[in-house]
This record gives sequence, C-alpha cells and structure tokens, in this order.
Amino acid sequence: MTLKLLFARKSILLLAGALGAVSLFAQKPVFTEDFELGKLDPAVWDQRTQGVATISVQQDQVAHGKYALQVHYPEMAPSSYAFIINPKLPDVVKTHLFGRAYVKISAAIPPSHTVLTLAGAAGWPISKFEEIGMQKGTFQPSYQENKSGRGQGRGEDVRHAEAPPFDKWFLLEWEFNDDPSTLTIWVDGQLSHMIQGDQKTDFAEFKWPKGSDTNKELVGGLVEAGFGARVWGAVPQAFDVFYDDIAIGTSRLGPVK
Repeated sequence: MTLKLLFARKSILLLAGALGAVSLFAQKPVFTEDFELGKLDPAVWDQRTQGVATISVQQDQVAHGKYALQVHYPEMAPSSYAFIINPKLPDVVKTHLFGRAYVKISAAIPPSHTVLTLAGAAGWPISKFEEIGMQKGTFQPSYQENKSGRGQGRGEDVRHAEAPPFDKWFLLEWEFNDDPSTLTIWVDGQLSHMIQGDQKTDFAEFKWPKGSDTNKELVGGLVEAGFGARVWGAVPQAFDVFYDDIAIGTSRLGPVK
C-alpha cells in the first residue's frame, strides 16, 4: 500500500471516529438546569428536606457560569436529607433516560450508604427508584423499593462500582432503564465498571424480588428525578456535594458544549 493510500485510509478512519463521537452526543437534552437564575425555580423543582441538611444555590463553588447547587451536611447530622426533585419528567424518558451533571463530592462524605442521584416513581422518598449512591468511598448503584405501605414491600438490590474523584469537579453521566431494569455510569467520559467480587461488568442489572428473574418495569415509570444527598447512618464530619449543569435526555449527552 502506498503512502498516499495509507494517509487516505487514516484520514477516513479519523473522520469516521469523529462522526461517531458527534452522533453519540448529538441528541439535545429534554431537560436542563444550570442554576444561572441564582435560585431554584419552584415551577421546576420540589425541595424535599428533612433534619439539618440544607440546599442552596451559591457562587463559591461552580463548574461553569456563576452558580451551582450545594447540598450541605453538618457534622453529626441525624436523620437528614436534602434533595431537589423534578416531579414531572417528560413522557419521552418515562422508561429510559440518560443524565448528566457536573459533580463535586467532599472526601469527608461518610462511609455509610449515601444517596446522590435518582430517578423513579412519584413520591420520593416513599417510592420505587434507581439511584447512584455511595458507600465506603465507591459508587453504589442500586434499585430501591422504599414503599412502606402494607403489602408494598421494602428493600433493595445493590451493586458497587469504581470510586469517583473527590474534592474536584467531574462529569458524571448515567443511564437509567426500567425495561429491563439497568443502570450504567460514566465518569469524565469513561465507563465506571460495576464490581461483583472479582468480576467487572459494564452495567448493573437489577432484579426484584431477590432471587427472582423479574428485571422489567421494577420502577413502574421514571416520573421524577432528584439530586442531593441522603445519609443512611452516622455523619462523623461535615461534608458537601455540589451539582452544576444538570441535563436529562433520550441518548447519552456528553459534556457541556
């Protein structure tokens, strides 16, 4: 093969790769929030809080622009959570959605189960949902059956994934699917593998009840999405989680352009 043909072939491959990257992230989001209003719009967001954890739109720590969301947990905070919830996701993402947010997580986040980002049925925290949480310094994706009414069940199907960066902004992307019930995570564009013993997988697949083969429509529709922090356990040190440039769409969204 001549040098000209080699050069032409390499150019075609590079162009194909570039076009593939463009198509991967070409879809426009169906919902965005950059917090640049300087406050939360009550027509868009429900604030669901309990105890002493707080939510604020602030200017000290931002990924882009002038404002970002801060969730703050004081030291030794008992029985607390702080979330913003979009309760009316578009129907086009009811069974399958992709999300993106720039996130900064304090290294002081406690080792116990801490919920960060979720999507699921209406009425969180008493609902069925998929979540990206953390435990012992690593991501903990899970399916949560948090209905407490009689006969409605309560429990979880939990996986673990690789650790995120701490004390710095990073790009978090996710895919929540309710048919079948699966969850995928990317960090700074790279797949965050799920870890089960010595095995690594590209995504988590949830089944409920445990031991069954039921893996479809566990949530019953992705009606709302939430961002914040909820600690199940002790909070030895104060910590913060920041969110900026949130987006939800029907395909993978990639970084802010």
